[in-house]
Order: sequence, then structure tokens, then C-alpha cells
Amino acid sequence: MELLKICDVRLLQGHVLAVILAGGRGRRLEPLTHAVPKAMLPVKGKAVVLQQLELLEAAGFERVVLVTGRHGRMLERFVREHGHSVERVHQPEPMGSAHALQQALPLIEGEESFLVLACDYLFPGEHLRDLLEMHRSRKPAATLSLKRMRREEMGEASSVRLEGDRVTCLVEKPSESEILSDIAAAPMYLFSSAAVGFLREVELSPRGEYEIPGAVQSMIEAGFEVRGVLAESWVHLSDWRDLLRLNFGYLAPYL
Repeated sequence: MELLKICDVRLLQGHVLAVILAGGRGRRLEPLTHAVPKAMLPVKGKAVVLQQLELLEAAGFERVVLVTGRHGRMLERFVREHGHSVERVHQPEPMGSAHALQQALPLIEGEESFLVLACDYLFPGEHLRDLLEMHRSRKPAATLSLKRMRREEMGEASSVRLEGDRVTCLVEKPSESEILSDIAAAPMYLFSSAAVGFLREVELSPRGEYEIPGAVQSMIEAGFEVRGVLAESWVHLSDWRDLLRLNFGYLAPYL
């Protein structure tokens, strides 16, 4: 993924903190994730978390918080050994993305805005730039990274209704009848400080987790503005099929 150019750092006024959610067990990538966290698995031969950190640092983010689970110390040591400075907080149990983010809220207090992304999502630098431009110019309560998905894949995503660039409804892991469109919310969000209360008080989902999309939908229902930006390309490392597909081209010359 191409990094932002240094001249684009000016876009980051007021956007200096990023939170990477890396506390999940990575069940769909077992048994690999028994030994290492998902964030350390490679895409094109390089750990996902290192690619994320390089992009964030190139964009000018001054602070990065890692929310980690059972392999937290290993992950923190890994990123530090590769020259990256991070703050780490622990998620004692993987109870959903909002629960993971709640562990970092004490470090977010006082921030005008902050970026949140899952440890298994990669995107072009241009998409991050567009997301930051939207958030700075329109000043919504939240700006979502969006992606197009096939209908048969939507049951594992967050279906979105989009009117122009405004998100008017969001359904996490919809049933067939609940799918709103072919657009899904990717696991990357820019939040303003107005979102903190919703993230802190999100209700338990029918799946037994505290989920960021649920907090976003509550914001929409309360009348807060939520915007979205479509990613032209993206990578989501979900299961072993993704791992093989994303690394086979890199490995082919050595086979």
C-alpha cells in the first residue's frame, strides 16, 4: 500500500492519535493465532501492523495506542523492535470492538478527534487522506471508511445505507432481509469527541458483544452526522484463505 507523501501531513491538524484494535483471538486464522497475534501475520511478506504503523507515521500521527489481548506483550515487543513507538492497553477478554476501544478511552480524553482501525485492515494512503479531508471539512461526529462487498459476504460485515456521502443507517452482520446495499463499513473510523459517550455506553449486541457499529447507529438515531468515504482498494485479513491469497504472489518465486 502506498504511503502518504510528507506534504500531506498538513491534513492532520487535530488528528494526532490513532487506536489499533488488536485484542481479538483471530479464531478464523487458528492455529496460527495460537502462537502469534493476528496483527503480526504477513500481507505480501510483511506484518500487517508494521504496514499500518508506517502509514500512520507517514501521515503524521504522533501517538498510536495498541489495544491487545493474550499476546499483548509479544506484539508490543515486536513493534518496538521494528522501531515504532506505541502505547499499549490490555483488553482482558475479547468482548467486541467497542469493548476493546473502551479500554483506550482514558488515553483519548481531551482529544478533538481520533482514528480507530482494526489490526487486520490495510488501505491506500490516498484513502486515509480522503477520510481526513472529509472529517476536517464537514466536521461530522464520525467519518467511516466504506467498501463495496458482494451480497453473500455482507452477513459478516456492517451493511450501510448511504445518501450522497451521509450514512443514514448501519446494520451489523445483517440477515439477508436486513442488507441495505452493497456498501459496508470497513473497520476504520474517524471519531470526534462527541462520539465518546456513545462508545462508552454502547449496548450489548444480539451476538453478545459490544460493537462499534452499534455505537455509530446510536449516534445516527440521536441526530448526529455520520459521513462515509469509499475505498477504491483495500485488504482485509479475515481467514486462512485471505492469508494464502495475499501472500502467494510474494512466495511464488521461492516455491
